[in-house]
Amino acid sequence: MVTKIGLYRDPRKKKPWVVRWFGEYDPAAGKQRRYSKSFRLKAEAEEFQAAKGQEISQGTPRDRMPKVTLSSFCRDWLNARKPDLRPASYELYLYAIKRLEAYFGKETCVQDITPKDAVVFVSKQKSLAKGHEGESLSDWSREQIKRYCKLIFDAAVKWGLMRTNPFDALSFKKPATKRWHRVTPAEYHALSEAAPTLRWKVLYALAYTSGARIGELFSLTWNDIDFESGKLIISSRDGTATMPPFHVKDHEARSIPLPTHTIDLLTQWQAKAPEGVPHILLDRERYDHVRRKWQELKKAGKPWLNRYTVNNVLRDFKSHCKRSGIKPVGKLTIHTLRKSAGQNWADHLPMNVVKELMGHSKAETTLEYYNQVDKDHEQKAARVIQKLLEGGGESKETDARLTPEAVSRQNGGVK
Repeated sequence: MVTKIGLYRDPRKKKPWVVRWFGEYDPAAGKQRRYSKSFRLKAEAEEFQAAKGQEISQGTPRDRMPKVTLSSFCRDWLNARKPDLRPASYELYLYAIKRLEAYFGKETCVQDITPKDAVVFVSKQKSLAKGHEGESLSDWSREQIKRYCKLIFDAAVKWGLMRTNPFDALSFKKPATKRWHRVTPAEYHALSEAAPTLRWKVLYALAYTSGARIGELFSLTWNDIDFESGKLIISSRDGTATMPPFHVKDHEARSIPLPTHTIDLLTQWQAKAPEGVPHILLDRERYDHVRRKWQELKKAGKPWLNRYTVNNVLRDFKSHCKRSGIKPVGKLTIHTLRKSAGQNWADHLPMNVVKELMGHSKAETTLEYYNQVDKDHEQKAARVIQKLLEGGGESKETDARLTPEAVSRQNGGVK
């Protein structure tokens, strides 16, 4: 069997440097299969020759894998994964695939994409957002593209279309967490006072005391509130002829206890809410719009996304914050109310409980995002050291967080 990997120059070709090698024996033809790959530069050809020689010496099959275009592979992968993906996740993967096809070309063979190509592809990605086209991507968006592309090409390796994943060569980094403004109880009350209607007060109360996501809040119906036990139930539901479906992130339903403050506001709003509108936070006009959009998408066979129920909330929220006199130190959006709820819980409850209340799939997410240190923590740290210095012994300043041991002591030793 011929094992040589040759390098030749053919001046008649546009890419004159050619690497040739023999594959396995073909019984039908009675001889070894022959392969070649052309390059414009000698250095590129030598690099490929060396890599091919190393592959074969390590026992990698000599024959080429079947050629599959990027478009064909991505379409098959997306169709295979679609039953297991939520509509929002499906849209994000489709977004990554469109970027891959736009950069490499739909007819490019997946086997021809190298680790170097993957690095250059990621470095050249720009924002596609309306009004921000061509701007640099945020670290978070760039890391998301890398993560999705790696998962997609993992399948190409598992399916036998590639020997290695070109995106494995990329380094993945944790994007820097930006400082966000923790809304204090006093600021929350000021925001509630600045809210122009009872419906807005209910929105802010739910966001600040339940920690629900904005898409979850606007998808809530009156059936999701258990007034008797004072709980908010967040769970997925199927669509009907008039009501769109709702999908819980990470598939996990959860029950959230609400304070009397929020239950009282909900009770007041229920008496004044528009009749025939099942959603708690939608007025008649918005509900009719949502229902029409759902029916149009269903007829067209397109998926419904939770965010379709939300409209212009951030614009009005900023106006209300300005009117309330809140002066943020860090990022302040409607989502910050959810984060503030999580941080309030994290200061007083075990992290495993906070994880469940926030609807996180992993405890690591809770630990990562709900450990912010604010002025109260800093002042408490100073008091601890001061009392140690004054007393010469252990400080009596206690951690406000209710650890399992602390809960046990408060309950008289009963866990």
